[in-house]
Amino acid sequence: MFRSRTLADALESGKDNFLLLRFLAAAMVVYGHGPAIAGGHAWPDLFSWLSWGTYSGDIAVNIFFVTSGYMIAGSYLRRAHVFDFLWARVLRIYPAYLICLLVSAYLLGPWLTVLPVRTYLGDHAVLHYVSKNLELGKGLAWSLPGIFGDNPLPDIVNGSIWTLPAEIRMYLWVAAVGCVGVLARRSLVNVLLLALLTLGMLAPDRLPLVPLASHVRLAGYFALGVFCFVNRTWLRYGWWWFALATVLAWLLRSTMLYPFVFALALTAFVFAFAYATPWRGFNRLGDYSYGLYLWGFPMQQVVASHTSGWALSCNAVFALPLATLLAVVSWHGIEKPILRLKSWPTRLYRRLRSRNTTVLAGE
Repeated sequence: MFRSRTLADALESGKDNFLLLRFLAAAMVVYGHGPAIAGGHAWPDLFSWLSWGTYSGDIAVNIFFVTSGYMIAGSYLRRAHVFDFLWARVLRIYPAYLICLLVSAYLLGPWLTVLPVRTYLGDHAVLHYVSKNLELGKGLAWSLPGIFGDNPLPDIVNGSIWTLPAEIRMYLWVAAVGCVGVLARRSLVNVLLLALLTLGMLAPDRLPLVPLASHVRLAGYFALGVFCFVNRTWLRYGWWWFALATVLAWLLRSTMLYPFVFALALTAFVFAFAYATPWRGFNRLGDYSYGLYLWGFPMQQVVASHTSGWALSCNAVFALPLATLLAVVSWHGIEKPILRLKSWPTRLYRRLRSRNTTVLAGE
C-alpha cells in the first residue's frame, strides 16, 4: 500500500481501482449538489467547511478529468485509427446520455409538470431540450415546461451535464494531436502541454476548443492526466506522495501557487487510490459512474420537489440510491451492450480488406 512505483509498472500489472474511484467521484457530485438543490437547508459541504477553497462537486469533476485524460491518451495510442478512437468515444458518451435526455423529457416531464400533459408535450421546449443538449455545444438547455419551478433551485433539470461539452472537446484535442503523431512522442507532448498551460494562464479565451471560461479548469486537469500517461515511465505514485503534496497544498493555500499545488495533490490522490488501494472487489460489479453522474441531479430535483423540512436537508441521502439504481440499469441495459460495438469499425475494415485481397488474387 505504501510502496512507490512508476505508473508504467502499475499499467503493466493490469490491476486498478478506477471503477470505484469514478463511482465515488460521481457520488461526491450528488453530495456536493445537496446544499444548492436543498436551498441551503442541507449540511455544509465538508471541503468548504475545511477551508480548502473548493467544494466536493468541483473536486469530483477534477478527478473525472484527470482520470479521463490519462485513460483517453492511452485509448488513442492503443487503437489503429482515429476513426476507431472517435467511434469508441461516441459509444461511451451518447447512448446513455440520449436515454437520459429522452426519459427526462418524455417520462419525468409528463409525470412532474404542472401543465396539462397534452400542453406539455406540445411545447417546442420539450423537443428543444433533447435536441439542443445532444449538440453538446456552448449553450445547453436546462429547463422543461412546468418542471421543478417551485423547487429551491428552480427550473434546472440536469445541472451536471455542463461538463460534457468540455469532455467532448478534450477527445477532439487528443484525436487532433494523435493524428499528427505528436501524442506518441513524449517530448513533443510535454512541449505542447507547457505551451497550452502558458496560454491558459495568459490568454485563456484563446485556447483552441475551449470556448468557455468554465472549461479552462477542466482542460487543465485533463491535460494533467495526459501528462501522467505520456510520462508514465518515470512518474511515481503512492500514498506518501499524496500526503506530501496535500501538506504542501495546505501550507500554500493562501498563495497564488495554491491552485497548482492543489491540482498536483489531487492528481497524486487519483493514482494512489487507483493503484495503491488493495481492495478491488468493486471491479466485479460494473462501471456505474457515468450513469450516476447523469442521473444524480435529476433525482435530487425529484426528491426536492417531494420533500420539505428535515427531509429536504437529506436530499443527497435520498437521491443517491435512486440515482444508483438508474445507473445500474443504464450500465447493464445500455452502456455495456453498446460498448460491444466498439470493435465494429476494425472488423468492417478487415472484412473489406480481406474481400479486396480475394478479388485481387482472383484477377
